[in-house]
Amino acid sequence: MKLEKLQNITAKLLVFEKNSLKLLEKDDNNLSANLKYWLKSGDLIALKKGLYIFRDKYEKESSKNEYLEFLANKLLSPSYLSLEYVLDKYSLLSESARTLTSVSDKASREFSNSLGVWRYYSLPKKLFSGYKIKYFKGQPIFEASKAKALFDFLYLRFRRGSEPSEKSFSNLRLNLENLAEKERVELFSYFKLVPGQRFQQLKKIIEKYAI
Repeated sequence: MKLEKLQNITAKLLVFEKNSLKLLEKDDNNLSANLKYWLKSGDLIALKKGLYIFRDKYEKESSKNEYLEFLANKLLSPSYLSLEYVLDKYSLLSESARTLTSVSDKASREFSNSLGVWRYYSLPKKLFSGYKIKYFKGQPIFEASKAKALFDFLYLRFRRGSEPSEKSFSNLRLNLENLAEKERVELFSYFKLVPGQRFQQLKKIIEKYAI
């Protein structure tokens, strides 16, 4: 298979898998050799084993952030963007997030490639909610609401270890003034899904700081 043929076939795709190319090149050895050559030449970027994009397509993309967000959903599915990445996006963190963070109902994992680092944290299925859908070139991107991203962040931070305290919460340096009233109501609604003294204590601390 020639590179030009692959480019024509995948022209409308934002990402493609090796398995989908086996209909075009039935000899797996030839297919693997071609992919290896195109990776070495820099024409392709491997996002993870068996998942690729064209470097030229990415470099010419004017909305690179949205492209990376779309890829975050594709690297591990189901997942949605959340935690530090979304909190930084809405100025709820005092420090910038350097990775694309997501949550999934699968095991936690991390992917790293030439485009960046994607981290995925595991949540119970009952908490896999509170995300919205936006679109990039007609393809969906799943991203937590501001309130849900904050809840996910706090849940993962305080679900184990010592009991939540005003000091440990204050040390997070969250900009809660950037939460609107309706977003605070949404935030507190998620605490109903995690009954127990630990999270009720955390809810009381947040209510004090969110006034």
